[in-house]
Amino acid sequence: MNLFPELIDENSLREWFDTQGLGRDEEIFFERVKAGESNEVFIVKRSDNFWVLRRPSLVPLSFDGSNRIMEREFRFQSALEGTKVPHAKAISLCTDISVTGSFFYVMEWVDGLVPSDPIPEELGGTDAYYEISIQLLSALGELASIDYENSGLADLGRPEGFLERQVGRWKSQLDSYQKREIPGIDDVAKWLDENRPKNSISGIMHGDYNFHNMLFSRGRNTSLLAVLDWENATIGDPLMDLGYLMGTLNFENKNMPTRSQAVSLWADRSGIKPDSLGWYVVMSKFKLACMLEGVYVRQVEDATRETTPFSANILKPTGGRRRMSAKEIFSVACGSPREERKELMLSRSGRN
Repeated sequence: MNLFPELIDENSLREWFDTQGLGRDEEIFFERVKAGESNEVFIVKRSDNFWVLRRPSLVPLSFDGSNRIMEREFRFQSALEGTKVPHAKAISLCTDISVTGSFFYVMEWVDGLVPSDPIPEELGGTDAYYEISIQLLSALGELASIDYENSGLADLGRPEGFLERQVGRWKSQLDSYQKREIPGIDDVAKWLDENRPKNSISGIMHGDYNFHNMLFSRGRNTSLLAVLDWENATIGDPLMDLGYLMGTLNFENKNMPTRSQAVSLWADRSGIKPDSLGWYVVMSKFKLACMLEGVYVRQVEDATRETTPFSANILKPTGGRRRMSAKEIFSVACGSPREERKELMLSRSGRN
């Protein structure tokens, strides 16, 4: 029985899988494992074979835009083949919307776990923080080292003026749904504009590089199996990914590498000198704050709306007693401007 007829046309997809050589004349089963605002994920089973199918959500913000994102995701994942970035192999892209109503693509199924915080015992427990963080940083550095032009990805971004566009882009998005005053946000935006690095490096950006988009093997000696969710990938400044990751890692945890070790490892893998890293940390938090305010507004307008576990951890404090205010959300994401200015000075002096 097809439980998702509006998303999955089983008969049409069975024929498509046959033409792709992904099983033939066998029953096919689809298990919905992720439902989001932008995409849907299904595990596909035929006999003893498993794959993953990604397609846009049923009511995307833009039908054509969502189809283009599917194509972009497929191209970015395909470009990782032969690199040292762990990933699920992209197998086939379908651009014929008559098959199941939209573009979609199929990739290999990787059996692993997405780490939560605290790290579960199944992945090694709290002692695994160090190794997991090291693997995250190594893979991110390898991603930044890829020659995107030779990989055929040059048309998937506009690296010229990338940093100059960031503050205005995210502030405009915030302005489109902001319902209340957020003290300090204009000061942070102004500070970012005034302290923007004069030079920028062009490269592949994942766009949402964090624990919740990683798949690790089970066991005490866990290893990174795949970097997931490439829907925000683009050609921009790879230091944005590093700034985002550095801003989310808890370096006060005794099981973590030091901040200096983390930056040095990424620099060794990428071959890029991480100048002005503090600016990128602030910029990534500013971007996150703008995005989270949108999540907050949607939650207020529709209390039945589900959030991702990552957003829920920020929007709903432990115990689910109340939702955080917009001011608190911005404070969580952006932290203290004074502290971030100090970090910027440290990174400029090469002591981060």
